[in-house]
Amino acid sequence: MIKTFVIHVSKGYEERRKHIDKHLPERGITDYEYMLRGDIDDLSDEIRNEFFDDSLRLPEKSCFYKHYLVMKKVIEEQIPQVLVLEDDALLVKGFDSQLKRILKEMEGKTNYLVNIEDAASSVPYSYREKDQLTYSCKTNKLTGGLVYDISFAKKLVSYIESSPVCAPIDGFIGNENDRLGYSIHWCQPPLVSQGSKNGMFASELNGAKSGLYIRLRSAIKDFYRRDIRSHLSKKHKALFQNINKH
Repeated sequence: MIKTFVIHVSKGYEERRKHIDKHLPERGITDYEYMLRGDIDDLSDEIRNEFFDDSLRLPEKSCFYKHYLVMKKVIEEQIPQVLVLEDDALLVKGFDSQLKRILKEMEGKTNYLVNIEDAASSVPYSYREKDQLTYSCKTNKLTGGLVYDISFAKKLVSYIESSPVCAPIDGFIGNENDRLGYSIHWCQPPLVSQGSKNGMFASELNGAKSGLYIRLRSAIKDFYRRDIRSHLSKKHKALFQNINKH
């Protein structure tokens, strides 16, 4: 099984850790490593000034820095491919077999990131192919579930260490692919959703609350975005057209 990291805040999110420790083995992932470093309390003035400008909030800086630390470990340990999940991840049934199919489709490719999260966005019906899971796209979704290779990690770490960033990690990945020379792929159907986006967990990162009403409202909104707008919007369809190859 591919090396797996889980982005997790070390204090105050015990419910999420219990969820991960129960849920991942149920989906076939028994060997995974938490990224506990990079909590807000770990962000010294030196780190904040070196890596970030003032436009990001502390939770965004912490989340970004944790993802950066995972990329550093990928490089230091020479990990060819990695699966990165955030600690509110909800994996589909049959996740392990679908992940193997994704890795098969990525064989022979380099400098890539595959976003396997739902994020209430779909590959338009008109671009889907039978028995195909991954599709090139101009931008990223969120970062609840990612698969990438060591070349991608090297490109991002090199850039992050050379210039302060001004966007959250999800936006940064989607903004810099052409400049840094890596490809972004979306997985269809997605394999991961985030509990903090559907009301299962509250979120300090985006201020989302939990509860039944929040979950129902989120489900309706996400249905429209995923199952209607993704297939009718010309702007959304354009994300899958005329993509630069890297």
